[in-house]
Amino acid sequence: MTLPAPVGRQSNVIFLPPNGHQVVLGTAGSGKTTMAMLRAQRLAASTTVNSGPVLLVTYNNALVTYLEYIKPASARNVTIRTYARFARGYLNSLGKMPPRNGIVTSNQRRIWIEMAIKEVAQRYKPHAFFGRDLGFFLDELEWISGMGVSTLEDYLRMPRVGRERALAGKSQEIVWQILLEYRNLYAKAGRRNDWYDLATSVRRELAQDMRPRMYRHIVIDEGQDLSPESIRSLVEAVDPAGSVTFFGDYHQMIYGQGMSWRSCGLKIRRVEKFAENYRNTAEIARLAIAMSRMPHMAGDPADLVEPSEPRAAGTRPTLVQCGSEAHEMEVVRAQALDYARNGTVAVLARTWDDARRVCAGLSVRQLHTDLSRWDTSPGIYCGAYHSAKGLEFDAVIMPLCGATRMPQPDKVKAFGPGDAAAREGRLLYVAITRARSDLLITYSGTVTPLLPHDDALYAKVTP
Repeated sequence: MTLPAPVGRQSNVIFLPPNGHQVVLGTAGSGKTTMAMLRAQRLAASTTVNSGPVLLVTYNNALVTYLEYIKPASARNVTIRTYARFARGYLNSLGKMPPRNGIVTSNQRRIWIEMAIKEVAQRYKPHAFFGRDLGFFLDELEWISGMGVSTLEDYLRMPRVGRERALAGKSQEIVWQILLEYRNLYAKAGRRNDWYDLATSVRRELAQDMRPRMYRHIVIDEGQDLSPESIRSLVEAVDPAGSVTFFGDYHQMIYGQGMSWRSCGLKIRRVEKFAENYRNTAEIARLAIAMSRMPHMAGDPADLVEPSEPRAAGTRPTLVQCGSEAHEMEVVRAQALDYARNGTVAVLARTWDDARRVCAGLSVRQLHTDLSRWDTSPGIYCGAYHSAKGLEFDAVIMPLCGATRMPQPDKVKAFGPGDAAAREGRLLYVAITRARSDLLITYSGTVTPLLPHDDALYAKVTP
């Protein structure tokens, strides 16, 4: 595939200095992924001053498959990896990544954290804190690892940016004991890491690794969804004479880290910002812009780039009120088949289970880890919102967007209404901005409050 030619100021990013740290923030549809690939291609080219091997790190396996598809044949010196694959490969090069069963699975994590909670609870008088939703503890321990917090003292001092529910010092002490007990449990079972503390292991080994660095340059795509500790490890993994280029969009930050590139060891003089939207029609972009202004989408103003409205005209997003979820699925399947006659259509739901249920009976390409190649021919893609990060389709269909579904009740229970709305709202934003020309949203009952309630934004239909 031939990469699109850079538009306007995009060339500036591709030709940024080939050393030091660079940060590029852009709205959905601004071409960040294309710029990341073009930047990587240039840094790897032998004709570029200070060229050398490039690692292009991105968010998920579906996006790796897409990047491999658009990667120019001349970019042989560019390696594309998810962060997890990079980290495992590096630790394996040191003989510190068992070929099997070295990392805690998600199911084991839930079981062992539940066991850790029960063990620590026995050390205290009965207290409601231990009865909090398991999702809270799973997320809090992920946040601790992702922020690179190594001591209780640091945990107590750490600003809880982007986290609605404050914790008293005593509660944090309990959480810390749960974390230590959980790590003790998985170590006894022969596991060396869970997925969230891989970055700390990488940093620990890099500090002692005197071998020449493998990569002269590292380019990070969808950087807002890598933890601060992951970014720090990538900064330390690159050749000191090389460069790190960070691409991100904080309106699409979906994992609640509450981080900024400023906390990740990046040292820069200027942030390149892109508000132009080259993907969506004006009508889809208006919905995205209205979403970006909703209170639950707020963040650090210095890191948020408000999208500008594109010129390409189209039809308004269609909002379909159905009588039931079963009716929604009938509508979605029929519309997916219709859209797929002439282009690519993605059926995106909040969870993988919902996506598969809605797409039952359809011939689909799943946006999952086993996606072996990218196919631009007309057809139906199926996936969860987060699996579509960085991708685009001619049409997007979003079922099950009723108020009882979004935000998910278990997220509200775990994180509180404000934090849940922020997390779930950004996921909706990601899904909506994947659509080039057609967007169809269905719901039954009452529409989710996470969508703007301006009737002028939609073509409303009741089949």
